Amino acid sequence: MKRDEVRMCRKSRAMTHPEGTIPSRKGVRPVLLLAGLILQLLFFSGCTAVQEEGSGPSPSGSAPHAGSGFIRYAKGFSLQHHAGFITLHIDPAPDGRKDTLRYILLPSGASVPKGFHGYVPVRTPVKRIAVFSTTHIGFIDMLGRSDGIIGVSRPEFVNTPAVRSRIRSGAIKAIGMPFSPDVEVLLNLDPDLVIAPALPAARKTDYQALVQAGIPVLVVAEWLEPSPLGRAEWIRLFGALFGREDAAREKFDAIERSYRKLAALTENVRERPAVLTGLPVKDTWFVPAGGSYVAALLHDAGAAYPWSDRPGTGSISLDIEAVYPVALEAPCWLNPGAVESMDELLAMDVRFQDMLSVKTGRVYNNNRWINAAGGNAYWEYGVLRPDLILRDLISILHPGLLPKKGGKPDSLTFYREIR
Repeated sequence: MKRDEVRMCRKSRAMTHPEGTIPSRKGVRPVLLLAGLILQLLFFSGCTAVQEEGSGPSPSGSAPHAGSGFIRYAKGFSLQHHAGFITLHIDPAPDGRKDTLRYILLPSGASVPKGFHGYVPVRTPVKRIAVFSTTHIGFIDMLGRSDGIIGVSRPEFVNTPAVRSRIRSGAIKAIGMPFSPDVEVLLNLDPDLVIAPALPAARKTDYQALVQAGIPVLVVAEWLEPSPLGRAEWIRLFGALFGREDAAREKFDAIERSYRKLAALTENVRERPAVLTGLPVKDTWFVPAGGSYVAALLHDAGAAYPWSDRPGTGSISLDIEAVYPVALEAPCWLNPGAVESMDELLAMDVRFQDMLSVKTGRVYNNNRWINAAGGNAYWEYGVLRPDLILRDLISILHPGLLPKKGGKPDSLTFYREIR
């Protein structure tokens, strides 16, 4: 069946069958489709029956190349190279589940080898891709493959020039939100692959229609990584998808060297200023947990993070009464919501004027680089360039430790002083 026929077939089903009951395509990759369908339906329905890594069938004659998929920092995925194909394991688990998603990256036309029938096949190199996160656009653009993006969520928030140009030309369509994808648009686009962020299973039921239509959905969970370099290392997964593994490894190695060189500057600083982050919502103040990538960034920037001993890799919620004593004394305040001015910040709560950071004018936000629609480049490129974020934070917390870029008084990339 030709691609146009497949597209027409998908379109017809999307218009005539209720969501979630679209039948699979007879005669089109039946075995591969069934394997992918079973695995992804299990995941997206929230079932935990997906086999744990190492407990599945033992592939014969396909031993991975030793060390070929070595990942240094990222905890959420692994790559193993075999003769003619790559296996990819992802541990998304945003809600504490222990599922392992299994994918097999195969050249077009190649059959799934024996022993891998529980894996979702993805044909590589991927040429047409739809993504829901601007962060994933950053990964793809860094590899020089933004011309393969055909669908994005909220196009108005995109900052990448090459992708914005394609949006204006009509080459890229809006595909809805991650928790409510526009299934009909995605079926009509007929991408080789859809990249979805790891979300609670209850928010993913709409993706079943794509899986049943034979469109693989790959879950990327870089935001759950506990370290800044672990988040950036997900570029190696994108390198495997696009057949650009060498380029991905070289770019990540350069980022790692830059980050480590900067972090070494603060190892022996005499004073580590306490840092407050975030903004209260009603009576709750969400702060990064001690094992989060934000806490790691602050440590490497030479800060003393007040909640570094709190377990977890995401955010923790605290009563405002528990945070306020720390907020009063902390000499620096970072990332206070979306505020752009001190007047705007004080209008939220007059008590903020009592904080040391406000009195001394040391409040900084990560919204320096925003487009007309409010799309923040910090989230599009910052994950890829933790070294640039670290440079900003060191410049804020330890003025004078780094030279100003180009001799300019303000050489920050993502951050700006709130005045």
